[in-house]
Amino acid sequence: MKFNILLLLLLAVVLGSASNAQETATGGVSGVEKEPLRIYENRGGDFELTGPDGKEISSESLRGKVILIYFGYTYCPDVCPMSLSHLKVGMLELEEQAKEVQVLFVSIDPERDTPEKLKEYVPYFHPDFIGLTGSVNDVAEVAKQYGSHYFKQYVESVEGYFMAHTDAVFLVDQEGRYRGRYKTEWDMEKLISNIQWLLNSGS
Repeated sequence: MKFNILLLLLLAVVLGSASNAQETATGGVSGVEKEPLRIYENRGGDFELTGPDGKEISSESLRGKVILIYFGYTYCPDVCPMSLSHLKVGMLELEEQAKEVQVLFVSIDPERDTPEKLKEYVPYFHPDFIGLTGSVNDVAEVAKQYGSHYFKQYVESVEGYFMAHTDAVFLVDQEGRYRGRYKTEWDMEKLISNIQWLLNSGS
């Protein structure tokens, strides 16, 4: 059991580090003077999934807000709760600007993560975070759009399986354009700075 969990953690690190390093290369302090963030034309895009109340939520309906997307699952033993906790701290750092940011937790385990389950789990970390789910194919398509990878790892436990997955937050600007991906464990300062730049520059 311990070996399987360690293997999952190792796989998550490998999947997360396989991204294009340029996506988090932009540093600097917050403010409109910093170098503009790159727009990735070949990544991201609009999507529609099921929200915690069983109604469809589209990314397009969130135009005007900065969106942070995290692909995870509620049975995740450590990486997902840790990343959501980091995002909660980030929202606190943004203070009033947090109202202009929407965190979306997209479940990569729709077989177990029902809208009801997500409604119970996601707001525990922050009341404004939204959990999304959908069919196996719909979730896979959205994950593919953003370059997030995952697969089942069967284990001898009550859970039956865990999900090895990319541990990254995807940044989308107010116009729905993909701007980069970040590891919450190491890149939170850079992520917050880039969010502030987007909000202050209006781009």
